[in-house]
Amino acid sequence: MKKFYVATAIPYVNDKPHIGHAMDYMLADVLARYHRQMGAEVFFEVGTDEHGTKIAAKAEEAGKTPKDYADSVVPAWHEFLKRLGVSYTDFVRTTDERHEKAAQLIWKKLSEKYIFKSTYEGWYCSGEEAFVTAREAAETNGECPVHKRPYQKLSEENYFFKLSAFGDQIKEALQAGELKIIPDFRKHEILQLIEKGLEDISISRPKKHLSWGIPVPGDPDHVMYVWFEALINYVSVLDYPDGENFKKFWPADAHVIG
Repeated sequence: MKKFYVATAIPYVNDKPHIGHAMDYMLADVLARYHRQMGAEVFFEVGTDEHGTKIAAKAEEAGKTPKDYADSVVPAWHEFLKRLGVSYTDFVRTTDERHEKAAQLIWKKLSEKYIFKSTYEGWYCSGEEAFVTAREAAETNGECPVHKRPYQKLSEENYFFKLSAFGDQIKEALQAGELKIIPDFRKHEILQLIEKGLEDISISRPKKHLSWGIPVPGDPDHVMYVWFEALINYVSVLDYPDGENFKKFWPADAHVIG
């Protein structure tokens, strides 16, 4: 029997579900139902992203711990999916024990070759919880175009991922059709980004600045950067590395994003 694994974007729990989330889930649901009808064994993933600065801030506003705050919001997402009639297979939370274990294991594996510690000096958008390059900051006159507020200048010691080592590999996969991005204009955006040169990215935050995150293995002073560890949900939901679902369904056949 053929397999089909469709994954979705996992939303932050700092707000309630809205129509944009509905579109994401329903598109993925159409794919899942179609492939089931074609005889494939389907795994359809959904979940929630629950670490980071914005979640910690929302929890403080509500007078709760970040975990208690997340626990109070997640039921709304389950109800949302139920009302939409979405035929998902599993719901993963990034506060699940299985997710934390998978994130720490993958960190250890990447540390052998692709993670290093260095000092980050540059720009940070608190709204996006994202670092931006000097080029990006200059192109937007030092202001986030989404949140309409200036980037913060930061200097701190972080762990970095060697994204620069993968530019050629990603470009070749896109050009050969091995990796497909639909619609085409999004594919061209990524190719243009690669042409400019991929930079190594910060993937941790000092615990003194942010305590709400998955601890970095072997370094109690750092937590994993939320955008890095959240991506691991696509394998943690399959019980990486030894789960039968991981062996059967990875890699994913489709990611529905945005």
